[in-house]
Amino acid sequence: MQEITPENKKKFEVKMRSDGSGGIEKAIFIDDEILDWQIDMNSYMDAMRMGPMYQREIQRSIEEHFIESVSDFLERKVTMEEIKEAIKTGWI
Repeated sequence: MQEITPENKKKFEVKMRSDGSGGIEKAIFIDDEILDWQIDMNSYMDAMRMGPMYQREIQRSIEEHFIESVSDFLERKVTMEEIKEAIKTGWI
């Protein structure tokens, strides 16, 4: 497994961008390249109306998928703690 050093960390930014239809959305950029990942908000809202038991499962599923997507993008396994730290520091 590759050791993570300051020299091989990547810039991690959460910033607003145009959604292409006149609105704006939050997006994640890693080394200035957009992470192509988003939640289908209609499906999310439908699922959230199903109650607390489903809400926890949905949140866990979204988190797992997000971690997997960031890991794939970086070509190394990351944790949610690393992602949270990257949001604060700007580096992952």
